[in-house]
Amino acid sequence: MKFLCECGHAIYDQTDYLSYKAYLISDQDWFNFLEEIDNAVEKTGSTPEDKEEALMRIRSIAINLTKLVYQCDKCGNIFFYNSPPQLEMFRSCSDTPSDTPNKGLLRSAKGEN
Repeated sequence: MKFLCECGHAIYDQTDYLSYKAYLISDQDWFNFLEEIDNAVEKTGSTPEDKEEALMRIRSIAINLTKLVYQCDKCGNIFFYNSPPQLEMFRSCSDTPSDTPNKGLLRSAKGEN
């Protein structure tokens, strides 16, 4: 995927581990997601096939519950990619014109590692 921010900067999603991309799970879905993980750990059979099936259930629910979020690393605008495919943009709010938005909001909590 590729799209342009209103500032003219191109935002690409053509690889993994992007510092300007994140996955968002709503609070309403968060506990269902955690419960699915708990079930996979606690109620899975002991065979490798059982474990693989549990992992695939977790991945499936993660994909279905998340929204993609991107941040322009030039101006800081945030984009939500919703289903059906639609981009919605939000701007950073600043108290003064000299304030610069935090352009690293979506970076990993573990840094570059």
